[in-house]
Amino acid sequence: MTTSNTAVPQQGGSWVQTGPLAFSHSLAGADGAYEQISEVPTLTIPYAGVWEIAYHAHGNFALPSNGGVLLIRTALYKNGVLIEGSEAVSGIQSAAGFGFQSTAGQTFLHTFAAQDQVALYAHRQGPAAAVAGVSSGGDGRTGIVAHWVSPGF
Repeated sequence: MTTSNTAVPQQGGSWVQTGPLAFSHSLAGADGAYEQISEVPTLTIPYAGVWEIAYHAHGNFALPSNGGVLLIRTALYKNGVLIEGSEAVSGIQSAAGFGFQSTAGQTFLHTFAAQDQVALYAHRQGPAAAVAGVSSGGDGRTGIVAHWVSPGF
């Protein structure tokens, strides 16, 4: 058995985060097509290792008077690629029109390299007349937090 004399990096307790933010982003793209929520700044991971990532997204829903099903799916992307397991969904189903709001997100561990970019994406799925968006303000926050856990497993 060999051991290393290399000291473990002393980054413990380090974190990066967005916010607080105030914005409203309409999800106007095609059903199922993720779009970046550009109002949420991209996080740059300062050094390699395992990071605990937490995000939350304040979704806005409004159905047409004939109702339907409307979903907002959110996820984090690393360097432009979906981070599997980061997806979250909020939604509403109704036979008559009314609105609903929800804040959804995930907390998970993920390994990053130094300078990796983490961004929030979302898409809508539902009737064309429905309105869906992601917002942030005093009544519901949207943001991303990253906390360094370990140099690796």
